[in-house]
Amino acid sequence: MNPVVQQLITVGGVLLGAGATFAGAAFTERSKWRRTQGSRWDDRRLVAYSEFAHSLKHFAVLSQRMVAGRGFPQAGQPISAVEGAQLLAEAESEKTLKWEMVLLLGSPEAVASARLWNKAVWELSLVAMGGEMSHDDYLRAYEATGHKRNAFYECARKDLGVRSGELPFGDGPWLPQNVLPALPVDQGVAGS
Repeated sequence: MNPVVQQLITVGGVLLGAGATFAGAAFTERSKWRRTQGSRWDDRRLVAYSEFAHSLKHFAVLSQRMVAGRGFPQAGQPISAVEGAQLLAEAESEKTLKWEMVLLLGSPEAVASARLWNKAVWELSLVAMGGEMSHDDYLRAYEATGHKRNAFYECARKDLGVRSGELPFGDGPWLPQNVLPALPVDQGVAGS
């Protein structure tokens, strides 16, 4: 075989090997970068979801305490409308700030379920601020709010890749049994 052809074959093999090595290394680095970016966004999404949920829960608890001050059945320590109104306004501001991160980073399903939970809590807060509702209607709305809360957590867990199964229903009946509206046998109060 001609020495020039042999040298060209050798150089071609070296170039092909170098190109394959470069391509493999580039693919590996790109995959590693994507995993790192995905993990980074998952971490931020976790913070966004948990901070929003915490702020909405704080808002809900203040509202529930105000409702208890109006004589509605609640497990929380009652506070007056005057005392609660300022605290509720501050909690609303905090919740609004946390909501923006959910909008920015959340999956469409998690955002939609967060909106439903937020609306349900807000509707209960109207009763805290003096809106009229029967005790039974309030308790049904309270239970429905708990279902919306669980739906948000289901969506958030799915978005974050948590694969530990479904959440158990509710946190247990925190309200005294004699004030709960009639529920089907397989359900309890979910809590908001």
